[in-house]
Amino acid sequence: MGCEVSSGWVARFWRRVGFAWLAAAIAAAAAATARAAEPVTLAVSRTPLSLPVYVAQSQGYFAAEGLDARLIDCIGGHRCMQLMLDGQADVATAGELPVVFNAFKRQDHAVIATITTTADDVKLVARGGNGAPAPKALQDLAGKRVGVVAGTSSQYVLDLALLTSGVDPRGVTVLLLQPEEMLPAMRAGKVDAVSIWEPFAHSILNGLGGEASVLPSAGGYLGTFNLVAQRRLLVPRDAMLQHLLRAIDRAERLIQQHPAEAQRLLREQLQLAPKSAEWACKGLSYRLGLDQSLITTMEGQARWALREGHASGELPNFLGLVHAGPLRQAVPNAAGSLK
Repeated sequence: MGCEVSSGWVARFWRRVGFAWLAAAIAAAAAATARAAEPVTLAVSRTPLSLPVYVAQSQGYFAAEGLDARLIDCIGGHRCMQLMLDGQADVATAGELPVVFNAFKRQDHAVIATITTTADDVKLVARGGNGAPAPKALQDLAGKRVGVVAGTSSQYVLDLALLTSGVDPRGVTVLLLQPEEMLPAMRAGKVDAVSIWEPFAHSILNGLGGEASVLPSAGGYLGTFNLVAQRRLLVPRDAMLQHLLRAIDRAERLIQQHPAEAQRLLREQLQLAPKSAEWACKGLSYRLGLDQSLITTMEGQARWALREGHASGELPNFLGLVHAGPLRQAVPNAAGSLK
């Protein structure tokens, strides 16, 4: 009897020791995993174009790739780019225009992937008032005051739309505004129209009620929304960028396969009403890639900026401002058309 009690006690003792060791091992492994998570800071523009980043963060895809991702909210890709260039973020979301304008002044950044393309994100919104109806045609903007965000697709789309409609851009008074300033400026009568992206365009339409309308914009322009990284990260932290892009690729698959869930996440992130989110997402294509067309588009925009006096200097080498290595490793064939 004594031996049986003794042996039972010994067995229980070693079971307890074994459980304690296992628990300690699990805790140590979890702590090691947490310590191994690589930090990365992304400056993310508050726009439906950023949806893949929002999905990757909210669904834990960055964490699953071993990344400790911190998102910095900013209004406009031009501001996100500036945060990245100032060293406050490793990666920024931005359209190609901020890349183009910064390329005339510095070469310490590069596009690592396009995450979204759009043919209808930037809209020209015009107002009426004092009994006058809102303009209906681009020709009605001649002699008017139009608000734009300097160095962005807002400025480019306005010029392109005017030129393709036979209106001399120099016959329009351009006022430089930030996105959040446009609705107050319209209400105060400081501008007759604005060129602005979503969700601001829809907010302005709602804010002005029946006094505003959307004018036809430039057909044929396909805007891109990109991940732009500090050059110091390229090569030394290519492995981190590969993990980042895998997480984005996974997020884009969720958007494509479960659009209703993606819309819900967007509404929560940007605090949008269902109709506003649906309106703002029209014409958006969430596809990870790098195409030769991006280089061609940026070269054309740079020539436009030089011709219209928006920039000075020599035409930048835009191929040198694209770093395709991490994308080719993370998502094979995604950068296949890039020469």
